[in-house]
Amino acid sequence: MAEAVPINKYLSSLQVEKTFAVLEKATNFIATGSSFIPDISILRATLAPTFAPTLAPTFAPTLAPTFAPFSLIYRVDFFFEAQELNLIKININDKKDSFVSAALESYKLGVEKAQEKADYKGAVKHYSDALSKDGKFAEAHVSRGRAYSELGDQERAIADYTIAMNVSPKFAEDKDRYVEPLLGRGTVYIKLGNYQAALDDFNLAIKLNPDFYDAYLARAIIYIEQKDYQQAIKDLTEALNLTADNYPAAFLKRGSVWAELGEYEKAIEDFTQAIDNQADDASTYFPDAYYKRGLINLNLGKPEKAIKDFNNAINLDSKYYEAYYKRAIAHEKIGEYEAANQDYINANYSKGLLTYNLTGHSGMFGAVRSVAISPDGITLASGSEDSTIKLWNLKTGQEIKTLFVNSGSVLAVSFSPDGQTLASSTTQKIIKFWNVSTGEEILTISGHYDWIHSLAFSPDGQIIASGSDDKTIKFWNIETGEKIHSFSGHSDYIKSLSFSPNNNIIASGSCDKTIKLWDVQTGKEINTLKGHQQCVRAIAFSPNGQTLASGSQDNNIILWDLQNNRQIRTFKGHYNAVTSLAFSPDGLTIVSGSDDKTIKLWDVQTGLTIITLFGHESYVESVAFSPDGKNIVSGGYDKTVKVWQMPWQ
Repeated sequence: MAEAVPINKYLSSLQVEKTFAVLEKATNFIATGSSFIPDISILRATLAPTFAPTLAPTFAPTLAPTFAPFSLIYRVDFFFEAQELNLIKININDKKDSFVSAALESYKLGVEKAQEKADYKGAVKHYSDALSKDGKFAEAHVSRGRAYSELGDQERAIADYTIAMNVSPKFAEDKDRYVEPLLGRGTVYIKLGNYQAALDDFNLAIKLNPDFYDAYLARAIIYIEQKDYQQAIKDLTEALNLTADNYPAAFLKRGSVWAELGEYEKAIEDFTQAIDNQADDASTYFPDAYYKRGLINLNLGKPEKAIKDFNNAINLDSKYYEAYYKRAIAHEKIGEYEAANQDYINANYSKGLLTYNLTGHSGMFGAVRSVAISPDGITLASGSEDSTIKLWNLKTGQEIKTLFVNSGSVLAVSFSPDGQTLASSTTQKIIKFWNVSTGEEILTISGHYDWIHSLAFSPDGQIIASGSDDKTIKFWNIETGEKIHSFSGHSDYIKSLSFSPNNNIIASGSCDKTIKLWDVQTGKEINTLKGHQQCVRAIAFSPNGQTLASGSQDNNIILWDLQNNRQIRTFKGHYNAVTSLAFSPDGLTIVSGSDDKTIKLWDVQTGLTIITLFGHESYVESVAFSPDGKNIVSGGYDKTVKVWQMPWQ
């Protein structure tokens, strides 16, 4: 049965796209997707993480989510809430005008609805009641405008703020400097993406009231969106001067700008000031200040300090998923892979990339030991210890048919190059060929004396190779089932086979810790590659045939230069055996499965982890890339087959 998991449930398509947009701009701090500058809001607009792969030591971590025009400016909300609370504290009985007193009573009820119960519809009713008693009640127009904005009615919100500018406030000490409606209307324009109109309102607010520090913060946000960072710093500094540095929102924003400009010491100082601030609303900004300071430490090559800051951010906000993700990267940098994996799980992003969870295999022994995808990318095969092979439609996740091998666990499945035949091997030491279209068994081959862990069709489709625990490799004629060659040379079990794309070489990985290269035509050993400390469980040729990747029970992956027979680099990140490997069709990415229950994507050029996928509840035994490179498939001991969408799709 296929359980469809909507990709957009956890990650928006834009977030997924920006995950890997940073690959091309890993050192550009201003680039979209890797910016230190947050969106138009003061705080995070969303708890969904914006991911960036750890491709190089120079990579600039994202200090905040990407631009989101529909988020509210928290500081503006805080300002208006404080103003409203001050108004309702006025003793109505002290007012001589009973008409105003009645309006203020209704206004008070509206504030209570909005602030205590977030009942904005109820608040609008009471504000309207207040305005019916006094239509020139500017403060009531402002509060009703805020309520309309919360309800999504931005047109009415703008109308109320505009009216408020044209009537006298009831309680402002200096009515000529009453600019709160401009601040509110500007925030609505921000929501609507009309940044010039917002800037005009903030400019006018500052002109009418040069001491109105919240307007400087609001204008700085527009300057940041326009990438006028120097003007933004000037406004934020003025806001801090007007508040005697008692303005954590300004410290947080200015620190983000300094970081964007590469002025890390100044940024750290501002984030620290935000953390140490004693303003009434200071605690609201603590998680982001710790998080951003941690990102700077991470970027400066100080992962231990970064971890401390991320710890504080998470302690203050247990749903700060970005902090979990960046803390995972910091753990990886100091070799704490298990802790990193746990943080990747907490970041909760893998679910957003899981397209299908296929749960057809069952029974006490239902582990999925092997998966393969047909050359046309339509059919997925999974072989299980439940003695069945299931064929699935890769595009829909629907089961097509089940093939029964009758006895023994299925250890390997492989499609022929034309996609018409599927081969399988079992613990019963036999190889079976199946017609993919009909599901009929075509041919059975026997000849090994122990379990057959690996199968590989030659690129020309003429032969199939099998690798066994009997320490031999055998070539078979796929038409007749006759044995063509038998290679001996390994001193322990053979776990993996791979043909070179030009069909000249076959490679074998063994529990004798070596990889051997064999001449396909003669069966002679060409070379032996040594470098792993334990059993070699997986091998794969790159699409151009110039390199080979090997995965081992020593938890590592090695990339080999076959022209010079040397190691290029070692990929470290799994904390248990690497069981399976595959190259992407373009050869730029390797996918690996491991007994640590994870799937990792690796950048071939750097050897660094791009992303780690979680979802299997037990060992991951097999992975495969779809021919178009858009999907990964994995099978594991938890009896499931999972289809993942590649993050850059």
